[in-house]
Amino acid sequence: MDKIRSTTSSQTAYQIYLDERQSYSKSSSFYFDIASYFFSKARSSMSKPSSIETFNKHYSISIFGIKVFSHDTDRNSGNDSNVNNYELLGLRILTNVLELELELLQLLRTVACKLVELGLLGLAKNIFRHIVTLRSDEPQSFHDLALLLQGSNVQNKTITEISDLFKNVIFGEWNNRFVEIEVTTLHEFNWFLFEYHQQKQISNSVDQRLIRHLSVGLRIVMVWDTNDLDVVLHVIEPTGEECYYSHKNTAIGSMISRDFTSGYEPEEYLIRKSVKDTYTVREKYFANHQQSLTSATTIMAHIYKYYGQTNQQKEIVTLRLNITHDQKLNTSILSNAICDGYDTSPIKGDSYRCLFCPDIDFCQSCKSARGTNYESNHQYNHPLLCIKDSSEYSESFYLCNRTDINHTNIQCDSCFMIPIIGIRYQYSCGINLCEQCEFTGIHDQSHHRTKITNPL
Repeated sequence: MDKIRSTTSSQTAYQIYLDERQSYSKSSSFYFDIASYFFSKARSSMSKPSSIETFNKHYSISIFGIKVFSHDTDRNSGNDSNVNNYELLGLRILTNVLELELELLQLLRTVACKLVELGLLGLAKNIFRHIVTLRSDEPQSFHDLALLLQGSNVQNKTITEISDLFKNVIFGEWNNRFVEIEVTTLHEFNWFLFEYHQQKQISNSVDQRLIRHLSVGLRIVMVWDTNDLDVVLHVIEPTGEECYYSHKNTAIGSMISRDFTSGYEPEEYLIRKSVKDTYTVREKYFANHQQSLTSATTIMAHIYKYYGQTNQQKEIVTLRLNITHDQKLNTSILSNAICDGYDTSPIKGDSYRCLFCPDIDFCQSCKSARGTNYESNHQYNHPLLCIKDSSEYSESFYLCNRTDINHTNIQCDSCFMIPIIGIRYQYSCGINLCEQCEFTGIHDQSHHRTKITNPL
């Protein structure tokens, strides 16, 4: 980058890029950094005519709506000395990233997000449409396109398409890892209906109980472009209280949506009447569950003041995340416990271990679940042991899988379980009880008892 920054000519800078890119054949970050530099140079000369139209006229349109330039095309590029040529070359470099032998879908999302950030909505629209055809099994594909179209020049024919895209997300049947995306989308759908006066037109196709426009003082939506990534939105309020996945409601009336741990997005923070002061927005990276080679993740925070009102203000903040699996992060993760409810795996922060079931754990969100995500004997009224800061007690006996503790041929004298699985309690009178029956205090508590965790 230092070599490129030291140049004063767009063509010289571009030639340096061509010379260097062979050394970065597997690094998407290189392309995004260079493209960002070229775009920043173009934006510094906004009085010049835009070259976007020139780009669209002179280069053929691919299925993405923008051409993926080949190496030969790059080296035969013209010698336009106009400083605004930086914009054209920036687009060329940005699309070069699609040549990398990485996860194509993620690269498409990343390029599209970059185009949105730059305000090039027409080009981004073509890519998002192609993503819908590639991944119609993911609600985010429809969600992203709907929001993009809503932010573009909306016409009558587009209104129907946007409405259908939103309804597809809200009423579609999706994989469990996308649970509750319909809640965030319903909020956005209602703003769309209100903005374009479509409440009456939609009344015949949507349950009226779902139609309610809700404006808020502050709305923060965090999205990212990598599948199977666990990133968490944290908002520190002016009072100092922090709103995040395990503290979803605060004293001043805010709330935060479900933590997406293995999908794309979105995570949403809302407060109806915001306090006038500074809000600090943070993201915390926990894990990347992908097995394929992927590029750096792009995270975008959409910050709305007066969301859903005529004086709505919007700002987009973009962060590129470069984190490898080997890096140690300042997080509290219980690596040997998987949530048996319907949410986070592995469990982050406090975990809740069932005292009656040998290997049942819950995260903060699922601790009151009435069951588990598979067949088990767990009941919602079983007592739970809260383990604070789980990572510090990973070797505790209570965090181990106690299904391996088998007291062969020994029967519980209360529930008649045979053999007793888990901890066994043997009383001085000869009675044997399993962990659940002992906990209920069913036997004479004055009798001495021995806790046996290692069967003979």
